[in-house]
Amino acid sequence: MGHGNSDKLYITHAEHSGGLGEHSASRGARSKNTVLAKLPFDHCALTLKPFETPVCTADGTVYELVAIIPFIRQHGTDPMTGKKLAPGDLVRLNYARNNDGNYHDPITFKVFNDHTAIAAIKTTGNVYARESIDRLNIKARNMNDLLTDEPFTRKDIITLQDPLNLEPRDVSKFDYVRRDLKVDEDEGALSGINVEASGIARVLKTLEKGKQDKEALEAKASLVPSAASSTSANPYNTAPISNNRTAASFTSTSAAVSTKAENALWDEEHLMYEQVKERGEKGYARLVTNFGALNFELFAGVAPRACYNFLSLAREGYYQNVKFHRLIPGFMLQGGDPTGTGRGGESRWGKPFEDEFTARNAQKHDQRGVLAMANSGPNTNGSQFYVTFRDKCTHLDGKHTVFGRLVGGQDVLSKLERVPTDPATDRPLKPVVLVDVEVFGDPFDEYKKRLDKRLKREEDERLGRGEKERRREERAKDRTT
Repeated sequence: MGHGNSDKLYITHAEHSGGLGEHSASRGARSKNTVLAKLPFDHCALTLKPFETPVCTADGTVYELVAIIPFIRQHGTDPMTGKKLAPGDLVRLNYARNNDGNYHDPITFKVFNDHTAIAAIKTTGNVYARESIDRLNIKARNMNDLLTDEPFTRKDIITLQDPLNLEPRDVSKFDYVRRDLKVDEDEGALSGINVEASGIARVLKTLEKGKQDKEALEAKASLVPSAASSTSANPYNTAPISNNRTAASFTSTSAAVSTKAENALWDEEHLMYEQVKERGEKGYARLVTNFGALNFELFAGVAPRACYNFLSLAREGYYQNVKFHRLIPGFMLQGGDPTGTGRGGESRWGKPFEDEFTARNAQKHDQRGVLAMANSGPNTNGSQFYVTFRDKCTHLDGKHTVFGRLVGGQDVLSKLERVPTDPATDRPLKPVVLVDVEVFGDPFDEYKKRLDKRLKREEDERLGRGEKERRREERAKDRTT
């Protein structure tokens, strides 16, 4: 024992009282009564369910829009704090998602989780990781929104989640929970509450306060399907390989924590393209112009992405009353730009998509009336297309994706070719207008209908198996009782 050691060989009064850490016999019982039900960052503080249309208050509490508005109209207060709140005080939030559907920072692409410091800009509603705002706005002295470049001040920064301060996310301390406030008094205590959310079961136990009898608890519990009796269905686009999230979360601190091995998912559109390719399907569309109609056969089985883009835009009315802005007799007629300048137009995805002329069976510019995608370089396809007047345009092969050919309306195509043009700009001197695009055959729409029928049939079969399992368990329970 060292000289001058002041450690006592007994428990002092200060230790008993809690000044230096309480060690009394009742300490354990009191700690059990302290319930911290942390609300996940992507859940509404009122419904306790994942939000779809998130809004927030000035103090950073996030609500679902369709849930908070009725509450405010009835009570006029903030469900969390109990202070006065008006619909005009809410800020619409814009969360960014990655390809996996997870919320992430739109600048660093870091996936949000319950340990991420998250903040929003009040003037725009855009949501970022707090470190992005600190590093790229505050430290860089650039007080402009990182996405919209709209100016803001420090007062416009709203903290949505601070992992070092869990008090604002303790559901058990919310005002509407303590006062048992509801929008519809006829609804039960579990109505609108996601009992499977993290920590919510403990909150419900606290609210019940031991007043419910055993039968009531069993009735409410029966509303929630148990993991053992429920039959889960795998997504139709499940791949035979892992998504590697478990390994990534184990080796990288920037990846979200994942402890469950899951299969990767094929891209849904990619599966659709492959199905259409295998069946060798074709589409049919009519381009109605102010000079007559042009009927086209679309090579959906060869250039599915270009055909899907064209048919989707046509169904949306994107090409209605769009002028052809370029006409070169003996060469081609170009259109599909709503601005009429030749520099506009977007694909159905809002961004350029890749070419499809590298496939072994890719179509060529080998006849008059070829329908192909116009572009400004490799993989820059949008909404613009052209129709050839010449029998062969081999110099365009390997540069533009051919996705259709003329099967009716050669006389109309000849009329269009004779329209006078301005030699300096190649613009028609008489308006050549694409009045509308009528779709007669859409293999992608047929694929979606077949898929919906298959998924509905599989869902009915799955529910049938679940019902049989439930009845079997009931019979077994009756035998035991």
